[in-house]
Amino acid sequence: MKFKRMRATYFFICLFVVFASCTKKDDATLSITTSQWYLTRDIYGDGFVNLKILGSTNGEKVMILTSGDGVLYWAKADLDAEKNFNTDITIAFFHEVPTGEFEMSSKVMAIKGNDSIMIPLNSGKLKY
Repeated sequence: MKFKRMRATYFFICLFVVFASCTKKDDATLSITTSQWYLTRDIYGDGFVNLKILGSTNGEKVMILTSGDGVLYWAKADLDAEKNFNTDITIAFFHEVPTGEFEMSSKVMAIKGNDSIMIPLNSGKLKY
């Protein structure tokens, strides 16, 4: 009987250790202070959507997912010593500049260890 009780106690101690080691201590945080969408053209008439983003994180890396003509592109935001970022990315249209009103979207992701957090951004109505 003592052996069964010891085995059950050992099992519950191991189970507790497994669950205690699974607690999340590296939750990623991401804060967007400002996001500004603006349009530009080059001398050939090609159009570009620009996105300026300011924010902060506790993560090791901040990535921005964009797409112009549907091609996905990841841009890395540089972090300063306090883990703030200030980046201005350009989203190019290779086939045809949109006519009329259109909207763009992007996603900003912070990565810390095995954890990540993502914030979607929407431009609202844009027009050249």
